[in-house]
Amino acid sequence: MRLEAIGLNHTTSSIDVRDRAAMTPDKLKATLHELVQSDNLEGVLILSTCNRTEFYFSPYQHTSAAGLREMLVEHTGITPEEAEPAYILRDAKAVQHLFRVSAGLDSQLLGEVQILAQVKDAYHAALDEHTTNVVLNKAFLRAIETGKSIRQETEISRGAVSVASASVKMAERIFGELAGRRVLLVGAGQTARLAAKYLTTAGIDRWAVCNRTRENAQVVADLLGGRVVDFPPAVEDLAWADLIVTATSASEPVITHAQMKLAKKKRKGLQLLLDLAVPRDSDPEIRDLRDMYLYTVDDFQDLVKANLKAREAEAERAEELIKERVAEFTEWYQENRVAPTIQQLQETLEELRMLEVKRNAKKFHKTDHEQVELFSKSLMRKVVSLMISNLKRASLEEDDLGMAKAVARAVSLNRNGDLNDVLKRLDDELSH
Repeated sequence: MRLEAIGLNHTTSSIDVRDRAAMTPDKLKATLHELVQSDNLEGVLILSTCNRTEFYFSPYQHTSAAGLREMLVEHTGITPEEAEPAYILRDAKAVQHLFRVSAGLDSQLLGEVQILAQVKDAYHAALDEHTTNVVLNKAFLRAIETGKSIRQETEISRGAVSVASASVKMAERIFGELAGRRVLLVGAGQTARLAAKYLTTAGIDRWAVCNRTRENAQVVADLLGGRVVDFPPAVEDLAWADLIVTATSASEPVITHAQMKLAKKKRKGLQLLLDLAVPRDSDPEIRDLRDMYLYTVDDFQDLVKANLKAREAEAERAEELIKERVAEFTEWYQENRVAPTIQQLQETLEELRMLEVKRNAKKFHKTDHEQVELFSKSLMRKVVSLMISNLKRASLEEDDLGMAKAVARAVSLNRNGDLNDVLKRLDDELSH
């Protein structure tokens, strides 16, 4: 099978390495064009996200492991030593990996939904740049279909499996619709950003951000389209927010009972404080204030564990479905190996049919020409259909391309050109 992949993800590399391996859209586009210029590569596709960078190739001949790592180093910002842990997958194993990625089975958060959109984006980026081929097109379209169907047929993506996502579910229980709610984000680290991502997806677009380092707060505020406020947050900022999310590394509470008591006097209505920090950022007595809901990491742990256990059980079902999809793809590929011969067969027989119809046109009345055309086409279709069926059967059931090579020689009209090209492509298939 003319397919291979090399990549890094959260299991092989640190976040620093993954950051340097990640590509901007412009960088990705340029890299696609550089790689596809290789004489050995017919197709190239790159999947680059915050958690993984993977190169998918459709080569004429498989590249050595050392050669694949050299390409990864050359076209990313990592060193040869950092490329050593990269996984290299070929043929059916590469297909299985791609399908698992699309289904969320290879993600840091089991069953995550975002990766499916990222696989789609990667495919369309390569398609727009004309760097794919038949094999990559089929593999990625099947991967996208598989990712969708597994989420429909299993519960792999159901339920929150991180404290950040669980906290957003809690916010939806308290407020219902979150669109239009005002959020004060206290902290600018990974947990705070993850919670912000989930809240943005839920419809939040009114933000205030504070952090001990103001520059980091500004970066997050710019991403969210919000404003920066002082750290620790003032009473006015606490009163402004419907929802307060805290995730700092402070050793003492950042939000005190006295502050929140003053803030409550300046506002009406429910208020929710999600404390995602360990140790806690908030005074536990805040929970006793009127119209105030306070939830900490401990409140979400049981929910997260239960959801993760349920997803793990569903993952077993998903793996079985993926095995079926990989088998289907492998069958398609084995049949498709004889495509060069089939194309030559169809073109040759059509050319001969047209020549014979034209040569014998005068032997028939003009009113019969349409019937002669229909009859000749019908005859050729039956001949071609029978030959194609036997060619595919030999390739699939006997893993034999000998018949395809024999047919190519038998129907060739241009032995020095088209025939050599077809035979070379069949030889390339036999080398895998």
